[in-house]
Amino acid sequence: MRDKLFARLKGLVSPEQTVICAVSGGADSVAMLHILLSVSRELDLRIEAAHFNHRLRGAESDRDEAFVRSLCEKWNIPLHLGSADVAARAEQTGESIEEAARKLRYAFFESLNKTVATAHTADDNLETVLLNLLRGTSLKGLCGIPEKRGSIIRPMLGVTRAEIECYLEQNELSHVEDSTNAENDCVRNRLRHQVVPLLKEENPSLSESILRMSALLSQDEAYLQGLADEALLRAKDESGYRCCELVQLPEALRTRAVRTMLSSIHVPKLSASHIHAVDRLLFSADPSAAVSLPGGFLAAREYDRLLVQPETAPDSFQPVQLPLNGSVRIPELSLLVQTQFIEKYDPGEKYFSTFLCRYDMIDKIKSLQIRPRATSDCITLPAGKRSLKKLFIDRKIPLSRRALIPVITDGSQILAVYSVGVSADHVPIAGESAVSIIFESLGKTEKEEK
Repeated sequence: MRDKLFARLKGLVSPEQTVICAVSGGADSVAMLHILLSVSRELDLRIEAAHFNHRLRGAESDRDEAFVRSLCEKWNIPLHLGSADVAARAEQTGESIEEAARKLRYAFFESLNKTVATAHTADDNLETVLLNLLRGTSLKGLCGIPEKRGSIIRPMLGVTRAEIECYLEQNELSHVEDSTNAENDCVRNRLRHQVVPLLKEENPSLSESILRMSALLSQDEAYLQGLADEALLRAKDESGYRCCELVQLPEALRTRAVRTMLSSIHVPKLSASHIHAVDRLLFSADPSAAVSLPGGFLAAREYDRLLVQPETAPDSFQPVQLPLNGSVRIPELSLLVQTQFIEKYDPGEKYFSTFLCRYDMIDKIKSLQIRPRATSDCITLPAGKRSLKKLFIDRKIPLSRRALIPVITDGSQILAVYSVGVSADHVPIAGESAVSIIFESLGKTEKEEK
């Protein structure tokens, strides 16, 4: 067994690296810690240990921590300790106890900022694949437990529990037992106690066979995922993804691309139904179709573009008054608007203005204002008067964004519309007085700055 771990470790670590062993005190982790210590000189590694107390089994949890403390003192190994109230988190978040424990445990490992070795075995991989089959899985679920993910390595995947028990006996190593492993109150334990023994009657080397299968399927999954990543990159534009690019992909790549897209912004608790809903959105004939996602996210069509964004994005903004010389903020749009009076407009000069409007046609009695579009709004263009509603449709401005487009008025008439232009009646000519209106992005909303 030592030779198996030695061979795997050479592909997972580098000389002079620190490897922290996640030690629960159980048979698997004690064996792993003992072997890593024995090969540390040959591989030029520094070995440390970490233990996380889930506080789920009262005195037994404390006993496990005390055992690991004593073991590390005996073997002169630096120990990192962590703990959390798993039950409290599960109650607060609605997660299962197993899910809450896993998230807290791995958050602790991540906080160590070093390579962490966990003692998952070939038998653990078998149970994981069977669990995924029971729940209904994709190809990725059949790939089982990855040998490496980020800073986590699993050098024990090539060994079985039977080999570990034999190793502990040969080296006279003691360990602690988690009493909950003997209970049948969770699916994994029932598989371990009732299903796996039946399957091993048909194939005594079942764990090794499934591990080989997982390794082969992982290669296929990596290849397909690579193609999906390339396709997603081609479809990306400045704010979303071009639907016309994605709909041409085979379903096997398209759904992987959708999953990657949603995972990249950390949409939580993704299920096959969410992936399917967003995939169907790509083919929707409705240019403003949308799908709600977990965690307050929204996938939305904007004509040929697919956007994934927080569902809390503003749907409009509050009107603001504009001084003739000054500035105001529109916090919902993260914009700063500045105005300046220009006594004589010179078309030859380079103005860094978004808009320039004739001063003499502004109603001085009423004040300048920036507001969302109103139902009856029209603007005069060189080709004639157009309603903003029809103009936005023609220009394929998404429905969800139309109430976010600033309209500049003097209380009597529309002077200009952001992203459209200045009304043809209000374009200044050389020598006339004008007002420049400059829109500047703040980068963050006021709420974010706080």
